[in-house]
Amino acid sequence: MSERREFLAELPIFAGLGDTAVDAVARLTKEYTFEEGAVVAYQRDVVNRLYIVKEGRLFARTIDNNGIPRDTKSFFPGDYFRDEWLFIPGVHSATVKGAEAGRLYIIEGPDFVRLLSDFPSIIDELAPSEENGVRYGLSDAAWNEAQKLKLKHKMRASSAGALLQDETLELFTRRSRWFLLGTLLPPALLVMVAAVLLVTIPSATPVQSLLRITLPILLTLIGMIAFVLRLIDFREDYFIITNRHLTHHEFELRRFRIHLIKIPINRIQTVEILKPSLLANLFNIGTARVTTAAVTGAVLFDNIDNPGAVRDILQRLMGHHKELESAQTQAAIRQSIEQHFGVEPQLTPADAVEPGPVVAAPREQRFSGLRRRFGWRVVDGNTITYRRSFFVLFKRIMLPLLGYVALGVWVGVGLGFNIPTQIVLSVLGVLGLANSLWFIWQLEDWRNDIFQLTDRFVIDVDRMPFGFGESRRQAAITNIQNVDASRPGFLATLFNYGFVTIDTAGAQTDIVFEYIPNPELVQSDIFHRIDESRRQQRLRDEGNRREEYALLLDVYRQAMEQERIPQRTPTGIPNDLEDL
Repeated sequence: MSERREFLAELPIFAGLGDTAVDAVARLTKEYTFEEGAVVAYQRDVVNRLYIVKEGRLFARTIDNNGIPRDTKSFFPGDYFRDEWLFIPGVHSATVKGAEAGRLYIIEGPDFVRLLSDFPSIIDELAPSEENGVRYGLSDAAWNEAQKLKLKHKMRASSAGALLQDETLELFTRRSRWFLLGTLLPPALLVMVAAVLLVTIPSATPVQSLLRITLPILLTLIGMIAFVLRLIDFREDYFIITNRHLTHHEFELRRFRIHLIKIPINRIQTVEILKPSLLANLFNIGTARVTTAAVTGAVLFDNIDNPGAVRDILQRLMGHHKELESAQTQAAIRQSIEQHFGVEPQLTPADAVEPGPVVAAPREQRFSGLRRRFGWRVVDGNTITYRRSFFVLFKRIMLPLLGYVALGVWVGVGLGFNIPTQIVLSVLGVLGLANSLWFIWQLEDWRNDIFQLTDRFVIDVDRMPFGFGESRRQAAITNIQNVDASRPGFLATLFNYGFVTIDTAGAQTDIVFEYIPNPELVQSDIFHRIDESRRQQRLRDEGNRREEYALLLDVYRQAMEQERIPQRTPTGIPNDLEDL
């Protein structure tokens, strides 16, 4: 462990890290050995890790589509390649082999991102710099991805913070400020009219004097309220693009209701840019119309600055998604064939690393027991348990709390009017016990009503306290058609709670998570499980096909070795052609 730590601390990429951070990175690092000629990575395979040469030498070669070698490069001890793979999965651009036997250090990307998410201060220590011609810290590409992690960490406390652990923020934008200016112009004009009326209305009679005062005040008040409401409307309407989803967060001012549309990137079909007027082209304002294969249909990113950026980002993400799918398929097929034929792995794990002490993130160190028992979102393995908002709890325990206040008043009144202490205490004991039982009942009734999300089902459990009854509804993840999140009303919008409606296929009743805090995050959790379920199902289906392919290759090889398959391509030249 000490050798690994000292080696990592000397690398330029980790030169700015403190001792604690280097120790944490060293615990994530795994060591492997390789032999001369061993293939460390295949061209066009998927990768989400950082390779660091500890000993020996690696040789990388890129082959183009015509089978011609293009780029070659050697990697010596201390060299590493493509640190942006720590943050986002990529595709190997070359086949990397062992030119000499040696050792590798490998850091898995998800583990590294999890470390930075728990301790975001480490990101600043990885900032790129240059001294005496030597580059330190992350590369520019990796630094840009690290900055997205910082922005994501800052957004967690906001209404836009419903991003999952493995999501990176690509774009966050609101509507154009020119659009805001246009919406604020009418209330501003109303205030200006009020000022003009204050000057122009005569005050010769009492009625005119009253009108001269009340009308401008009324118009000013209406204008200011409209001004503030439109500011709130502008702030709460925004668009988010991550590496996995695009999100339209819309605030309906008339109904004071928030509606959220979230679409997976892999369901996007087309992106169209609309600039309908001369002013729109002049100020580069327009609408990005995203057509999807989801139930929602088309999603509009309307009245935004530089709508072409939305198209460019989505096209890049869609292309990257297809590239990763192809790379993952290639890697999975190779793995299946190697397993079928019993091929030994090219990289051999070195001595097992003893795990260091598990350091909990600062936010997880305190009140973990209470959070598990009363928290609104509790993660336990593959199961996430949600509870209703604390405002629902407050509503239920409000009367028992008032009961305690009434008992306190009773004690004061009883002692003040010289009522015998024994009677006061007796009444206090009987009513206090009854009120406490009522309080505990309401608390348990709130705690027992839960919503659960597993890797297979969404479950709505309505349970009476102390085992007096229970009703349960559930739907399979595979049957979910759409997930809608909303925050209806002023209080729900202000305190960030609402409804998550889960539309399911078939005759079974749709499931609604009611009065749930942060419904956007719950919606993201469900979409994540849907994506994961579909991915696992696709892997199972493809795995079965790959086993068949491997078996087919095995049978074909056996037939070729036994010379049972006739040759299909002629090798000789016909005599008549020879005569020519």
